[in-house]
Amino acid sequence: MSIDYYGYRKKFALLVPSTNTAVETEYHMMCPKGVVLATRGCVIPPFKVTNEEEFVGMVKAIGDATEQGLIDALTCCPDHVIFGYSAETFWDGKERSDREFAKYNTIAKEQGDCEITFGAQAIMDALKCYPGVKKIGVVTPYMPVGDNMVVKFLADIGYEVVRIQGHNSPGPVDIAFESFGKTRQLIKEVDGDDIDLILQAGTNLHFVELAAQLEQELGKPVLAINALTFWHALRSNGIPDRIEGFGSLLAEHIAIPE
Repeated sequence: MSIDYYGYRKKFALLVPSTNTAVETEYHMMCPKGVVLATRGCVIPPFKVTNEEEFVGMVKAIGDATEQGLIDALTCCPDHVIFGYSAETFWDGKERSDREFAKYNTIAKEQGDCEITFGAQAIMDALKCYPGVKKIGVVTPYMPVGDNMVVKFLADIGYEVVRIQGHNSPGPVDIAFESFGKTRQLIKEVDGDDIDLILQAGTNLHFVELAAQLEQELGKPVLAINALTFWHALRSNGIPDRIEGFGSLLAEHIAIPE
């Protein structure tokens, strides 16, 4: 059996919108030795998003580009494919999300003999690591229509979003321009004694390092979407490494709960 020189433990294809810079940067920060990341793009334009209709159009464009992007990603013969975006994976709730996951996982199995990590399903598995959690605060880069989809999906899987705040970033490229200071302010606005856990969505929003800092400051779990999906891919592929500096999920939880 041939083994990838750098990916002698696992080779992951990382599927991202072509406008995204944060996912591969944060994944490489978290990546253990022996795991290789092959980043492939779902090609979309660098949209400007000034209203909710344009935001929905951006999400639709990502969805329309996904199947071809996945097929392209499979050409490197990965052990696993990670979907490095989140909004499209939980759009319109759990029922649609489950259908989309099944569709793309079937393609990966049939054409690449591998499986996928999908943002929405990874969120469900990650939240099982925190069994006392019921009430969640959420921060995103989205407009309100995107935030509403996060609330709907989390409600479908049994969690109450008490408060949610979005950056209202004016396009997919611009999400990566948002400062930690502004994100910290949004965290302050959603946090409170009634919040059990804070979740960040929106994969082009740099957050994994800030999440680890906030966990120490707030004394509660703070889950970054990029740490969450990378954790899911590692644990799905039998890699139990405790990875420090990016939050409790990667540092403490070495397997996906049953």
